[in-house]
Amino acid sequence: MQRRGLVVLAVVLFVGSIMGLARAEVLLRFTLHPQVYISIPRSADVSVSVDRGEGATYDIGDPVTIRFRATRDGYVNLIDYLPSGDVQVLVRNRFVRAGISETYTKNVTGPGGTERLVVLLTRNPVSDGDLERFIQAPHQAGRIFHAQYATDRTHFQVVARMEGTILTLEPQTVQIGPSSALVFTASLSTASGQPLGGQELVWSTSSGSLATTRTVTDSRGMSRNTFYAPSFSGTVTVEVRFPGGVRLAPSSAVATVEVGQRIVETYLSLEPAKTVLASGERIRIVAYLRDREGRALAGRTIEWEVPQGTLSAPSSVTDTSGRAWVFYTAPRVATTGDFDLVARFPGSAQYAPSEAFVTLTVERVRPVLSEALFFVDFSSGSPKHNGSRLSYQGKVVAGFSVNDVSLLEMRRGEVLEFRFSPGGVPEEGAVYLWVQGDPNTRVRVTLNGKDLGTVPAVGGLLAPGTEQRLLAVAGDFVEGTNTLKVTAEGPGRSVIRLQRIVIAF
Repeated sequence: MQRRGLVVLAVVLFVGSIMGLARAEVLLRFTLHPQVYISIPRSADVSVSVDRGEGATYDIGDPVTIRFRATRDGYVNLIDYLPSGDVQVLVRNRFVRAGISETYTKNVTGPGGTERLVVLLTRNPVSDGDLERFIQAPHQAGRIFHAQYATDRTHFQVVARMEGTILTLEPQTVQIGPSSALVFTASLSTASGQPLGGQELVWSTSSGSLATTRTVTDSRGMSRNTFYAPSFSGTVTVEVRFPGGVRLAPSSAVATVEVGQRIVETYLSLEPAKTVLASGERIRIVAYLRDREGRALAGRTIEWEVPQGTLSAPSSVTDTSGRAWVFYTAPRVATTGDFDLVARFPGSAQYAPSEAFVTLTVERVRPVLSEALFFVDFSSGSPKHNGSRLSYQGKVVAGFSVNDVSLLEMRRGEVLEFRFSPGGVPEEGAVYLWVQGDPNTRVRVTLNGKDLGTVPAVGGLLAPGTEQRLLAVAGDFVEGTNTLKVTAEGPGRSVIRLQRIVIAF
């Protein structure tokens, strides 16, 4: 493999067995690649269509009528490739007479995307094994059935109706003193929990005032606004509304503020106020809690929150100097980015809540491709590598790809170990892996006993650009011989298949 312009071999893999073919049910998960779909022959002996026409649009829940017709007697199998990646067999070995149209009606299911239908006509009933092979490679029906078959295809678009949203407001209930200030945090997501960034929120209050009446959510779906309590006691409501958007339903949230006797304001500060870290670097963040007179507040809980990276604890307690701290480990990132680490004092009956944040800039690890490039490759069927030693469990298999390359098939717990000597200690590097397997499978990668992370297996077709990367920093390498270990993980007797590993630094 060349150091530049890496070529990713496309691999179609299928795992599973066909059961219960008498009913239209999900049999397996398999993604029919668009290029494979358009290469399926369209025969004059059989046809398939939908009531709104090829390429038409259906909303989720709409009924769709599928029509199929043959010009000669034979047996029909109708396969439905859903946008979710599930595959259904709608019609199984149904005998049809020449010239007679038949229909199949169902309701469109989600998610949105392209739903593809393939019809197969054969002179004799199709066995489970042949149908399984046809589902995973419908464009190669001639190899399976020779001249005794005919195929046709059609597709339509599935569009999701308006999606529900969830808007929350924190704190939901709080007590503060007259003329005090309080920061509210709104969080907006879809009903399925996906954060909604870049959405405008509208704020209002029954009394007092707000710093602004409109805010925009960040990439985490969050937005903050400051509430200023009135000078008198009473119950005040603060409301935030999301007006809705294209295919997004509106939502709202309300918080209750009890404005009572004046409580002591608090001030929270952080050190450092801003810092730049390398991927994987660990630093200490210190919070200082004071009252309005500058006195330290001891024995108070400080809550910590950060969107990426790892905290040594979710909360800590201030000492006699009003200090509390936490250790933060920066994540390994592919691109340099900024994260806000937030410290929050939730308040008490005597003291008002307060919060502060520090902006952390985490720089990406930049893999440098030098003359040192190591690889393991099973594509030819005879494992090749340029390291000092390769050992593995599992077996080298073929026949699972469009272009007939080979790969290593491993079950859960089986291990590949590769030893290589870069001739020094690299400052940084990257491990590229080409992995395919059953649903919910993955490989865990360690370098010299240090965990680099996990790589999820790709289902269906390994297309160009599907290689996955894990980053390594200087502390992960050692002088002399380095050991890379890849372990298969997943449920039950599931398998992963590994085509190639490249180590570059």
